[in-house]
Amino acid sequence: DWCVTSVGSPPEALQGFIDYACGKYDCSAIQQGGPCFEPNTVIDHASYALDLVYKSSGYCDTDIGYISYADPSFPGCGFP
Repeated sequence: DWCVTSVGSPPEALQGFIDYACGKYDCSAIQQGGPCFEPNTVIDHASYALDLVYKSSGYCDTDIGYISYADPSFPGCGFP
C-alpha cells in the first residue's frame, strides 16, 4: 500500500509537507533531474513525499493524504 495526496488538499499544506519530508529523507527523485520530477506539480511531488515518509516511518498524514492500494508509480518513476 501507498500514502498519496488527497484531492482538494491545500497546495500550501502540501508544500509544507514536501519541505518537512525532504528535510528528513532523500527526495532526490522529485528534485530537478530526478526520475519523478515530472510532472512538476505540488500534488505529484507531495504524493511521493507522503509515501516516502509512510514507507520510512509507517505514518501517513491523513490531513493531506490517504492510504491507496493502487501503485502510483509510472514508467521511469518508482514510488518507495
